[in-house]
Amino acid sequence: MYVLDYHKQITLIREMVQLRKDDEKWEAYYHHPSTNEMWKSFFPKANGQKRGPKLLRTEPVTLPLEERLNVSLSRENPDNAKGLAIELSVQPDRWVEILDLLEEHYRSYLRSQLSIFLDNLGIYRYGELFGEMGFTPEQFGLDEDRLTKMTWRIRKIKLKKLLVFW
Repeated sequence: MYVLDYHKQITLIREMVQLRKDDEKWEAYYHHPSTNEMWKSFFPKANGQKRGPKLLRTEPVTLPLEERLNVSLSRENPDNAKGLAIELSVQPDRWVEILDLLEEHYRSYLRSQLSIFLDNLGIYRYGELFGEMGFTPEQFGLDEDRLTKMTWRIRKIKLKKLLVFW
């Protein structure tokens, strides 16, 4: 689903055919002839001068968020957990939905994957993330109190996962 390692990305991109590129959005779309998969290369945290981390993932994403979380957090591939978290970190309007799903399904996720996902989602360091992206929390209907409650929800999810072994 996600490839984050720069050298692996380059190797994979060399095997593929570029279909289109959008320099304004920092996106490129590829087709892998041997697997017949479509791929997207993009910088979700791009904001003018800074691009942030580059993600390479299969395209299109047809799965609902709940299934994407399940695929990324139930398998032993840290790139999937980290890649999905980075992609969703720039969508603060979905953070409440994400936390609801995590609280509901945390038992089915691997603890290491859940931890990687939550650490890269950006809620812990929301002030830094909003500054980096040029957003304000108010643009997404969030205030300091609500963001603080979200960080506590994350701690609660991590603690539950740590204490529950089934």
